[in-house]
Amino acid sequence: MAEVTVREWTFDEAIRRIGFGAFQRRLMIICGAGWAADAMEVLLIAFALPAVIREWGLTKAQAGFIGTAIFLGMLAGAWFWGTISDYIGRKTGFQATVLIDSVFGFLSALSPNYLVLALLRGLTGFGVGGTLPVDYSIFAEYLPTEKRGRYLVYLESFWALGTIAAAGLAWLVVPRWGWRVLLAISALPGIIVYFIRRYVPESPRYLLVEGREAEARAVLREVAAQNGVEFPVE
Repeated sequence: MAEVTVREWTFDEAIRRIGFGAFQRRLMIICGAGWAADAMEVLLIAFALPAVIREWGLTKAQAGFIGTAIFLGMLAGAWFWGTISDYIGRKTGFQATVLIDSVFGFLSALSPNYLVLALLRGLTGFGVGGTLPVDYSIFAEYLPTEKRGRYLVYLESFWALGTIAAAGLAWLVVPRWGWRVLLAISALPGIIVYFIRRYVPESPRYLLVEGREAEARAVLREVAAQNGVEFPVE
């Protein structure tokens, strides 16, 4: 236990000396784009639901089930991915969660009935619920302690941008092309983010805790280089 404590102190000191720079700004945009895409997935069903009700002649209970499904999925996803990322690493969840919510979000547009739609929205929520804690963790672990509060709030502001985008997209799409096109289009930002996230390195804190010190140092050197500073720890 003492050995891990020493390593974490060295990591925090290295992050503080590397500082906040180009790497963290890019990471904030990448994480924030995921949060905005997730916000769109959560909100868009509210705009799509009136058209869904008309198409399938749903009762209030059936419509409510569809609307609730994504939040049930988010509850399960937040617990699952928040826990498992401590064992499999941040990067795996960082990529998998946004892929899950995008794929199932797109498949929602092909639903043949309300039960399938509810199931797919629940699976979409499973990805969305995982994206939030995993993104939060990986971004925080690259931030100097004194910067965390401010920049984590900045990250959360991307959720608001996503809700604004969702409202505008729904206003443009639903009256012209219907709810299925709306759900399909809303999945595209997340798919783009997935491919960008492939180039984000694993959290060096996680690598240190796992005893992978050489890999952690390599990541920190790369972060320092992108920030234009000398790597402080050997």
